[in-house]
Amino acid sequence: MTRQQILHHLRGVFAPVVTPFNRRGELDERGFVSNLRAYQNAGLSGLLVAGSTGEAPYLTERERLRCLELARSLIRPPMLLLAGTGLESTRETIRLSREAIRRGADALLIVTPSYYKPRMDSPTLMAHYRAVADAVSRPVLIYSIPQFTGVNISAETIARLSRHRNIVGLKESSGNLAFVREVLAASQAGFRVLIGSALIVLEGLKAGAAGAVLGPADYATELCVGLVQALAARDGERAAKLQSALASLVTDIANPFGIAGIKAAMDERGYRGGQPRLPLLPVTAKQRRQIAAVLSRALAALKS
Repeated sequence: MTRQQILHHLRGVFAPVVTPFNRRGELDERGFVSNLRAYQNAGLSGLLVAGSTGEAPYLTERERLRCLELARSLIRPPMLLLAGTGLESTRETIRLSREAIRRGADALLIVTPSYYKPRMDSPTLMAHYRAVADAVSRPVLIYSIPQFTGVNISAETIARLSRHRNIVGLKESSGNLAFVREVLAASQAGFRVLIGSALIVLEGLKAGAAGAVLGPADYATELCVGLVQALAARDGERAAKLQSALASLVTDIANPFGIAGIKAAMDERGYRGGQPRLPLLPVTAKQRRQIAAVLSRALAALKS
């Protein structure tokens, strides 16, 4: 796809796909492909490979790139293929990003470096993102998820980065609606904010966000897509009902059980979730039953 086509389609709902593993703890390619095939005609705008939900910190570089190769063989325009390629050093981020582009990534999601937290101030982050954006041929999105990284990138810093031609958007996963509004107000016109928290997706879209990258889209795709469709149709009552259902998936699955809960929910819906990679532990049988009950209640919102 051309740059302009990528920017045009950088809106709507994206699923941050999980990375299934087999009993030996290795990449389950068959399960990964099966999941992606199920997403092809689900109304999604695209997929994110090697994001937080994909357990990116626990994947080898080879595994990340292999997942991209498999995804590219299936995902066709207008669906977009986003790739998580942020590493701790600028040099390695550029190298991995270029490898991801060679394997077909349409855009790159670059998480804030975080190991040397006291040094991750505005000048450092701006230098990092500008260097990456200068060095790659595909659009770059900033990835802010301070609950995991411990790094807060300011709205002012994001606004200044939004003026770079190749830094085209932000995935904002803190769930802080006030911050999302601040970024939207301060950033360059056309800068795309993607909501990364299902708790605030409806209000974020109303505020002007272009779309969302939502964990529940992995196993409750119809809820996420339905919310966006209801909003577009100006059906506020249905949109609010679906937002409430999505919020329950966060508060009762993602928050208490993390990636293991998301993967268990996928198993319940007939996808290939399986176990997370150690040190993350799988859910218990009791927790799995709780997840199934939460899912059943949330999906009932589609019928009411």
